[in-house]
Amino acid sequence: MKQPRISIITPSYNQAQFLERTICSALNQNYSNLEYFVIDGGSNDGSVQIIKRYEKHLASWLSEKDNGQTDALNKGLAHCTGDIIAYINSDDVYLPDTLNHIAQLMSGNNAANWVIGQCRQIDENDHDLGTFEHTLPTSFSSYLSRESGLLPQPSSFWNAEFFNDYGYFALDLHYSFDYEFNCRLLSQGQVPTLTDHPTAGFRMWGESKGGSQPIAFGLERIEIAKRYLHTLDLHDRIKLIRNMGYRQRAYAIQQAQLKTGASLWSKIITKPWWLASSDIRQALVHGQEKQ
Repeated sequence: MKQPRISIITPSYNQAQFLERTICSALNQNYSNLEYFVIDGGSNDGSVQIIKRYEKHLASWLSEKDNGQTDALNKGLAHCTGDIIAYINSDDVYLPDTLNHIAQLMSGNNAANWVIGQCRQIDENDHDLGTFEHTLPTSFSSYLSRESGLLPQPSSFWNAEFFNDYGYFALDLHYSFDYEFNCRLLSQGQVPTLTDHPTAGFRMWGESKGGSQPIAFGLERIEIAKRYLHTLDLHDRIKLIRNMGYRQRAYAIQQAQLKTGASLWSKIITKPWWLASSDIRQALVHGQEKQ
């Protein structure tokens, strides 16, 4: 049986430190029906020279100024012709025999249309740091509230029809667009198939977007949750509104703590009942700024 075509996109900007490892991790899969795109945002760190070394193995590549990672991915999606689509960021890697394993799960009888494999955490030197556990959410509302469900992006593979049926990644999001896409699918009754096969390595390092800007990720996920409030029943809606309020206050205190370095904030964090009043929080924030 002919292998399904797998289209993979790598968005990148000034990631020469890791880019070659990412490219090789995809090409070294030795998967015969791979369509691989590298979409670079106009890097000036030697990334283009790295891409050119492998261009004969790529379906296409470009290097031009863009509007960020989401824009780069959507450019790639517009050219994909595969049956299965995935993307791997330019500081992450695919692990051996990933594509063959995914192809088996997503083709033939009882084919899965959304697969998430085991994701490993790796450091700057590719050393394994343990499993980035993947779990299904117990409900859609619990996924919106971040109470259950962990669906790692590097090890995610989607049926190409999803992007025809549900659209591309949301251009107004810059941190959690993959999370929003998951929400879009879950809200339509789609459920991923989890496999324990190690499929991808998520790089943990100081300058990664996820590692360096956790508050921005968290705040954007709250905004995403608001978009799906209307899909919930009244009970879950009220519960999620309360959850978002708590998370917003917690992130605001973290931001203020980073800004001021004041020990007052650590005391507030250890006394969660103080978080109930946004008026108190605002007074404390403005009070600290005046000192």
